[in-house]
Amino acid sequence: MRLGLFCLACAAAVAGWAQPGGTEDTARASASAQATLLSDGILGVWQSFDEAVAWFRARAAAGDAGAQYELAHLQFVGLLPQRTAGEMLGLLTMAAEAGNDQAEILLARTREFGFEDAPPDLVQALKWYARAAATADTPDLRAAAAEACERLRPHLSAPQIAEAETLASLSWSQARPQ
Repeated sequence: MRLGLFCLACAAAVAGWAQPGGTEDTARASASAQATLLSDGILGVWQSFDEAVAWFRARAAAGDAGAQYELAHLQFVGLLPQRTAGEMLGLLTMAAEAGNDQAEILLARTREFGFEDAPPDLVQALKWYARAAATADTPDLRAAAAEACERLRPHLSAPQIAEAETLASLSWSQARPQ
């Protein structure tokens, strides 16, 4: 019964969302409400999906890793179109580098299986899974990441595993090529 109500509520919410591309017109989004939300630090209740996306875009541009992850996740599941090619992977990477454990897991999955024009990269996938296994806030995420590490290791050589684990242990500024 609860699942049926949940599905009905989700269907109603999806039916009321704006068409793809509507979120690009941030001038139409409630600028005063957005300014209030940002200046007061109060999350509040958004009146529309577009208003929520505009708020997440403003927070992501300010470096908020949670907002970067949320935008990337909406793009990943197809609820929000990417403005530019690779935007989703860029947002996920920034959020993961800032330590967002959900972004680390989703980025690892996109690296494991590939996404759009980005082919699979098992070394990068193991790197992000290993980082999430070591640093995730919840035991469930740590366990899921550890299981994924064990699933990937048989498909990699010893030098590849060592490279991934070394990269996982470095901070982003240390791992970035100069």
